[in-house]
Amino acid sequence: MQVQWFSKDLTGFVTIYETNITLNTVAAEYFTHAYKVIIGYHQNNKKILVIKPLTKEETLLGIYKDTDLLDISIKPSYARINGKAIVSKISNVFNLDFELSSSYKFKCEWDQKNKFLIIHLDEVIT
Repeated sequence: MQVQWFSKDLTGFVTIYETNITLNTVAAEYFTHAYKVIIGYHQNNKKILVIKPLTKEETLLGIYKDTDLLDISIKPSYARINGKAIVSKISNVFNLDFELSSSYKFKCEWDQKNKFLIIHLDEVIT
């Protein structure tokens, strides 16, 4: 008898709710040592959101404004960035309507060169 074993799903997902951003275990793996994060988007391609983890040392360098630094909570099976204000900014740029849907789920990938998570907002997962 030949058996085909199931493997772990190694796909990263980010779910955006009205009050927070949740990263699944695969995506959260890159943030285990993050002290804070910053969130931005590609100016020429407004379908790409990025989340960059920062160490405590990076936050103390003064490169980033204190108002840009966001807290991240790391749990065993997910990571979460809380903040209705940041989600509101994201929803305005990317036209996410939380009256139509309570959440939006997207695939993501780690950019090793730039050390940030890329979320493709043109690919909503249902």
